[in-house]
Amino acid sequence: MDFIIYPTIKNFQRLTISLCVLLTISLNGFTQNNHVFNHLNSSDGLNTNKVNCIFQDKKGFLWIGTENGIQRFDSRKFINFRSDGLDNSMPPFGVDQILDAGNGRFWIRQGTEVGQYDPVLFKYFKVPVYPDIQQASNTDLWMLSDSKGNIFLCNRGADLMCYDLKTNSFTNKNIPIKIPEGWSVNYLFEDVKNKKYYLCSDLGLAIYDEATQELQYNDHDPANTTRPDWQNLKDVYHFYIDSQNTWWIFYYDPTPGKEAYVILHLDPKTGKSIDSTHVNIMEHNKYEQFGWIFETSDNQLWIGGVNSLLNYDGNNHIFSQHINLNQSDFDIQCREIKQMFEDRENSLWFCTDNGLYVIGGGQENAYNYVFENDLNDDALIHSILQTEDKENWIGTWGNGILVFDSGFSKLDVNLYKDLKDKNLKMIWALCQQKNNGLIWSGCQHGNLVVFDPTTKKAVHVLNPPAMKGASVRQIVEDNGGNLWFGTQNGQVVKWNKEDGISNQNFENVNDFHAAIFSLHIDSLGRIWVGTNKMGLFVMDSTGTKELFHFSEEHQNAPALFGSSIYDIEQYNDSIFFISTGLLNILNINSGKIKQLSQYDGLPANNVFKAIKDSAGILWFASNNGLGSYNYSKNMFASYTERNGFVYAGKPAYAKLRMKNGEIWFGGENSLYGFLPEKISQRSAPINVTLTDFKIFNTFIPLDSLQELKEIRLKPEQNSFTIYFSSLSYAQQDNLVYYYKLEGVNKDWIKADRDLAAKYTTLPPGHYMFEVKCVNLQGSESENITSLNLSIQPYFYQTWWFFILIIAAVSWLTYIFYRQRINKLLAVERIRSKVARDLHDDVGSTLSTINILSSMAKSKMHTDPVKTSDYLSKITDNSQQMMEAMDDIVWSIKPDNDNMLRIVARMREYASGILEPKDIEITFNIGERIQDLKLDMEKRRDVFLIFKEAINNIAKYAHCTKAIIDIHQLNQILFMTIRDNGVGFDTGVADGGNGMGNMQKRAELLKGTIEIKSRQGLGTEVDVNIPV
Repeated sequence: MDFIIYPTIKNFQRLTISLCVLLTISLNGFTQNNHVFNHLNSSDGLNTNKVNCIFQDKKGFLWIGTENGIQRFDSRKFINFRSDGLDNSMPPFGVDQILDAGNGRFWIRQGTEVGQYDPVLFKYFKVPVYPDIQQASNTDLWMLSDSKGNIFLCNRGADLMCYDLKTNSFTNKNIPIKIPEGWSVNYLFEDVKNKKYYLCSDLGLAIYDEATQELQYNDHDPANTTRPDWQNLKDVYHFYIDSQNTWWIFYYDPTPGKEAYVILHLDPKTGKSIDSTHVNIMEHNKYEQFGWIFETSDNQLWIGGVNSLLNYDGNNHIFSQHINLNQSDFDIQCREIKQMFEDRENSLWFCTDNGLYVIGGGQENAYNYVFENDLNDDALIHSILQTEDKENWIGTWGNGILVFDSGFSKLDVNLYKDLKDKNLKMIWALCQQKNNGLIWSGCQHGNLVVFDPTTKKAVHVLNPPAMKGASVRQIVEDNGGNLWFGTQNGQVVKWNKEDGISNQNFENVNDFHAAIFSLHIDSLGRIWVGTNKMGLFVMDSTGTKELFHFSEEHQNAPALFGSSIYDIEQYNDSIFFISTGLLNILNINSGKIKQLSQYDGLPANNVFKAIKDSAGILWFASNNGLGSYNYSKNMFASYTERNGFVYAGKPAYAKLRMKNGEIWFGGENSLYGFLPEKISQRSAPINVTLTDFKIFNTFIPLDSLQELKEIRLKPEQNSFTIYFSSLSYAQQDNLVYYYKLEGVNKDWIKADRDLAAKYTTLPPGHYMFEVKCVNLQGSESENITSLNLSIQPYFYQTWWFFILIIAAVSWLTYIFYRQRINKLLAVERIRSKVARDLHDDVGSTLSTINILSSMAKSKMHTDPVKTSDYLSKITDNSQQMMEAMDDIVWSIKPDNDNMLRIVARMREYASGILEPKDIEITFNIGERIQDLKLDMEKRRDVFLIFKEAINNIAKYAHCTKAIIDIHQLNQILFMTIRDNGVGFDTGVADGGNGMGNMQKRAELLKGTIEIKSRQGLGTEVDVNIPV
C-alpha cells in the first residue's frame, strides 16, 4: 500500500519520550514525544557542521568524518587530525566513509581517494584503484565490506571492484561474486544467514547464491520460480533484509511528472508487498530522497536521506517523519542525513549537514509530557497526587485538577461541572486523607474544595475564616490524620479529623507573617514551616511552640544559605535537606548546617524541589535539569536532554514519589518522571581509557606509548598532561573520576570537568599513573587503568655522575695532597742541599782557613814570608766562600726564577771574571727568554754550567772575545758559549773535574752538553736543556 507521511501519537499512551511531532491539543490531554535529538556542532568542537560518517573503534572512540577531515571524539572533546603534507599524511580532503579494516586500521574513502589509516601511528597509506575512478562522482561511489573481510567499491555505471591484498589495490579482477554481464553495481548487500548477495543496479536487482553459484535476475531464474514483482524493478540503488526477514528495496521511479524515490517493503516468501512509501522529488517544494536504511539493536527501523528521516512502526505499518516544517528545539534540523550509527551503549548517531545529532541510550526510561494550550495561558502544575486507586491527579493554576489513569491516559472527568467560581480552579495543593480517601484541594483566596475520588464530585466547598482570605499554598496530613494548611499570608491552620468538615472547624494556630512556601511533618510529628525570607521554623506537634529557627539573617541561629525555603525533605531521623535555591544539609540533632553549592559539585544554583528514593538517593529539579545526590558517598550526578529529560530545566513546583517508586516533577506546562533504578547506572561503570598524552603543548600518540612496558621521558619532558575518559556518551555526566600518580600523590584526586591530570617539573624517577571512575552508587570501574612512566635524569643527576664526581674530588684531593707532600719534600731537599752546600763549600773552606790561620800564627814570628803566603790563601778562600754563599742565597730566592734574572746574574758574573782580563763579552738573548721561568734546581745547575764555562775561558782560553747565545725554541733552552782563544784538542785533553761536573749537571737537567774546540780556533760549549 502507498504511504503518506504523518505524525502519530496513539491515545496519549505513555510510550517514552518523544519530540518528533508536537500536536496542538487542549489541556484535556498532553502530548508525549518519542525521541530527543541532542545536537553537537562546531561550537562543541566539530571542525565543520558538514558531517559525513561516523565509526566506533574497539576501544570505544568515535571517529567522525567531515568535510574538513577526520576527528576523534571521546564523549567529552573532539581531537583534530590534520594533514601536514608529509609522507603518510592523510590527503587534505573531506572524509566520506570510514570502515573497519580488521587489522587495527580504518578504511578511509575521501571522494575517489581510498586508503587505510593507522590510528596508533597517525599514518595514512594510500591504496590505488584500477581502473582509475578519478572521473567518478562522489555520489556514485560506495565502499562496503562483507562477513569474509572482503572490501568492495561500488561505482555506479562502472565495474564492481574488490580489494586485492596481494597487489594492495582495488581491482575489477577476481571478484569473489558473480555479476550479470553488462551490469554495474550501485550497492551490495550480504545475507550472511542464507549465504546470498543482493546486487542493486540501474538494470534491476540480482541475487547471487554462494552455494549454487547461480544468479537470479530479471528473466534469468534458474530455479524456475514464479516471477516476483521485484524482478521488474529498475534503477535499484539500495537493499536491506530486516530482522523479520522482510525485504526493503530502494528504487527510483522515472515516470514523467511523477518522478519519485520509492521504498518497496516485501515479504520474500510470497513476493508480495507488505507496504511501501514514496517521496516525490519536489515534495513540499523541496528536494527529497531516501538514501539509506538502518536497523537498531532493538529492531527499530530508520530510513533517511535528503529532507527525510523516517521511523517505522511495524505493528501498524506506519512511518513517522522526523524532519518537519515546524520544528522544536529537540527535533533534528538539517537538510541531509548521510549516515546513522548505533554505538556500544545503544545511542543513535546521525551524521548531517548541520552537525551531529544523537539520541542517547536509555532515553526510553525518561517520561516527558508537555501541556499544549493557548500561548497566553500557561499550565502551571503546582501539585501532583497519586490516589489510593493509582489515579494521577494533577493540580494546575487556572485549569483545575486533571485526572489520568495509572498509564497517564486522560479520563473523561469534569470535577468542576457544578462549580462556577474560577478561583476554585487555581490549585496550589492537593492532599488525600488516609482514613476516608477524600481529596482536598487548596485554592486561591482561602478556598478549599473536597472531592470524592470515587464519584469524581465535589462534596465540600469551603472558605474558612481562619484562612483570612489568603491562598492555601500547602496541605499536609499528620500522623493522627489531622490536616495542616499553610497560606500566602503566613497562617498555619489546623483541621482536626474528629471535627466535621465546616468553615468553623478550622483553627489558626500560628502566624509567621510571611508566605509559607513549604510545610512538612517529620517522623516525630514536628511541624516544619518554610517561609519566604523569614527562614525555617521547627514547631512542636501543636504548632504553637517554636523549637528551632534557621535563617541567614538571624545572628542567633545557625545560618542557612538563603532565608526563602522552597522545599523540605527528610533523609533520616536527624538529616534534612533544605532547598533555599542552593541545597542545605541540616542536622537537627546537632544544629549544624552544611551548605552545598557548585563548588561542592551541585549542578545548578537554583534547586526547586527535592525528593528521596527508596535507595536513599536524593533527586532534585533545578534550573540546570534533573540532578541527584548520594549523601553517603557525597556524589552528585546530572541528567539533561542527553538522557532524555527535555523539560527538566524548567522551574518545578510539584513533586511526587509514586507507589511503584517512580519520581515525578511538574512545573511550567510540563511534567516529567522516571524510575530511579533505570536511569541511574547501578552496575560497575566502564573502565577508564587514557585518551591523550600531552608534553607541554605537543600531543604524543598514546596508543603506541601504551604498547611499551614503561614510557621513558627525557629530562626536559618532565611536564605533561594525561587525558582520560570512560568513552561513555550516555553516562559521562554521571561519573566521577579519580586519579593519582604514585610517587607524587598519596591520595586519590577528584578530576575536574576537563578530565585531565596535569603534572609539572617532576623530578627524575619511576612513576605509575592510575585512574578510575565511580558512579552515583559508589561502584568503581572494574579495573584501575594504569600507565607506567619514568623521567630520565640529566647526566649530572645520574649515579655514575655522582661516582665520577666523588672520584674526581678524591683525585683532586690526592693531587693536592701529593703537591703538598712534594712541596714539603722540595723544601726538605732545599734544606738538605743548602746544608750540604754549606758543609761542602763553606765548611771545607772554613776548615782550610782555620788550618791556614793556625799555620800563619805558628810561623808569624819565625817565617814572615810564609806567614804572608798563608794570609793570602786565607784571603782567597774567604773570597771563594763569600761567592759560594752568594750563589746559594741567589739560587734559593724565588724572585730569581725568571730567566731575565738568571741572564742578569750571568752578565754580572762574566763581567767580573772576564773584563779584568780584557776579554770582550757579547750576550745574544732571544725574545722568548723573558717569559721563561726555571725552578730552583734547574736555575742553579744552568748557572753553574755557565759559571764553569766562564771560569775555563778566564783560565785557559787566552782569548780576546767571548760570545754567549741564549734562546728558546720548541720547549728547548739553547745556551752556546764561544771564545776566540787558543783552543785545545778534545781528543787528548784531560776533562778534569770542571768538565765532568758540567756533564753531570746537564744530565741531571735531562739535557745534553757538547764541547767543540780545535787548537788555534777557540772553543764552543753547546748546552740543550728541555724546559
